[in-house]
Amino acid sequence: MDAETVAPEFSRFVRGHFAAEDRATTSSVRAGELGHPVFATNREAAELISVAAKRAAGLFRPTKRTEIVWVRGETQLAVGLVGLEVITGDGIIAVVVPVRCDQTGPEVVTVTFATGGQDAPAGLFAATLARPQGPAVIVEAWGEALVAWAWQCVLGLVSGMAGAVGKDSRGNVLVPAEMIANADGIAVVPMARYRFGGANAGLTQARD
Repeated sequence: MDAETVAPEFSRFVRGHFAAEDRATTSSVRAGELGHPVFATNREAAELISVAAKRAAGLFRPTKRTEIVWVRGETQLAVGLVGLEVITGDGIIAVVVPVRCDQTGPEVVTVTFATGGQDAPAGLFAATLARPQGPAVIVEAWGEALVAWAWQCVLGLVSGMAGAVGKDSRGNVLVPAEMIANADGIAVVPMARYRFGGANAGLTQARD
């Protein structure tokens, strides 16, 4: 199992939502075409982002592990794989990451991303501060790594949602083209990926 495999939790989530809409997953979207959007509330996103966190840590099979430990010299930080929270606003996604170290005990670090909103779509682009919110002793030592980790979890979340919508005409899972955040949660618009190489890439080469 690898990163291209959709986790079963995402598949169950999308199937449940589509069943409520009397809609089926797809297997015929052509390159560049969009699939049906899928929406996750903050609570649902929090459950799914824990799946994304485990996969970001390289844990693609079922596991009982609840945290990983980062080590830098003599410094260590335990980062939670469960209990993450997702808090959204208009164009805002905040990821709350459980952490702990000897100096602080259990704490949380919040990484806030400015993303696309309903009236200002931004694809998968996001901006954030270099320094997240949290205990100074943790943020000073691990702030940059925690920002990168939280972003990897967000990408895993939206990629899992998009991939679970279905596959393109070549059998590849769909990829996220757009993520839109509002106060209720996150909407993801899936798309069939373009192929940039090979005999069937569908690209026209310019000639003199």
